[in-house]
Amino acid sequence: MVDNLRHLRALQAFDEAATHASFSKAADRLNVTHGAVSRQIKLLEAYLGVTLFHRRAGGVELTAKGAQLLQSTRPAFATLHKGVSNVKRQHMRQSLKVSLPNAVALKWLVPRLPSFHESHPGIALYLDTADTLTDFDTSEVDVALRFGGPKWEGLYVEKIADEALITVASPALIGDVSLPMAAEDIARLPLLHHDYHQGWDKWATIADLPPERIQHQNKIKFSESAALLEAAIDRQGVALARQLLAARDIEAGRLIRLDDVLIPIDHGLYFVCRSGDQDRREIRVFKRWLMAIG
Repeated sequence: MVDNLRHLRALQAFDEAATHASFSKAADRLNVTHGAVSRQIKLLEAYLGVTLFHRRAGGVELTAKGAQLLQSTRPAFATLHKGVSNVKRQHMRQSLKVSLPNAVALKWLVPRLPSFHESHPGIALYLDTADTLTDFDTSEVDVALRFGGPKWEGLYVEKIADEALITVASPALIGDVSLPMAAEDIARLPLLHHDYHQGWDKWATIADLPPERIQHQNKIKFSESAALLEAAIDRQGVALARQLLAARDIEAGRLIRLDDVLIPIDHGLYFVCRSGDQDRREIRVFKRWLMAIG
């Protein structure tokens, strides 16, 4: 056992090189030189008495023996990484790392955080704004907030709020008009479009407006909800926006809702954590607060 553990660094170098098919990328991941990785691989090959890689001009390729070894190292290092992360998370019991989309942070959570800190000064929050799904097996994230459906297997999932699309614009763009506005009048204004939820045709159908009235508009497209709302606040056009994200700007008078059309979407806002972590005190307190503001 002790003899095997002497080659732990070499096994780590092998695992990274095999994963990235490159000694150079493995060196970058391990923060060492290319030569150091090469030496570790040679040491491991000498110890095992087999060749693990075919050296190619554009990188490296696993041999049959290398592929066999990777089947053991990959889950072993994943388990090790998970164990280290769990110990680190448990040591930092009074802090929570929260992963959430940038728009949810800017338009929904951050403006409400002072009330959380006032009520729970002993719990520190670290916000990691990312639109990618969180890998709870390899990350130090405690909680993720995500738009989507309950499809996260093996995790604790609870819906914070349903979501729908509404038409909003800056009061300065609309001027002195009566609300709710007629669909014909809204369609004459510049319409801002979101790449993800293409809802203007649905809006036209619900509002009894011919869809071609929408198709002939000059389109301004956004891939991010916070940017879409900022464009609307800046009087660039009418946004078909997530109700949850627009609520704060409507309350503050930066945006107004133009009509009564509500377009339900199947992507509510969800609270996600590791199964069992929902009973951890800090996470339970944070979840209860989120449900209250949702």
